[in-house]
Amino acid sequence: MDVDVTNEAKRVEDAPSEQMLIKVQNLRKVYNVKGNGCCSSEPLVAVENLSFGLEAGEIFALLGVNGAGKTTTFKTLTSEVDPTSGSIHIGAHDISADFRQIK
Repeated sequence: MDVDVTNEAKRVEDAPSEQMLIKVQNLRKVYNVKGNGCCSSEPLVAVENLSFGLEAGEIFALLGVNGAGKTTTFKTLTSEVDPTSGSIHIGAHDISADFRQIK
């Protein structure tokens, strides 16, 4: 992994959830893709071990090639899809348990 990526993952790991406006830690999303009937398909890993934290006033963008997991990441941030593993906090609230309150 890139040094900046490693440093961000460590910063997120060490910070309490309530310290950041958005805290994404070790996010993973795997889609089970069905085969076309002739053969079984392997699970599709859309996001693997993504960690980042956002504080007030920061501007944030996800950059990457097609298929890198940008849309899936935003779909998990809005609870359109559930992550396979990892956690997302908006302030002190866990998005998987408190999305209605966050909304």
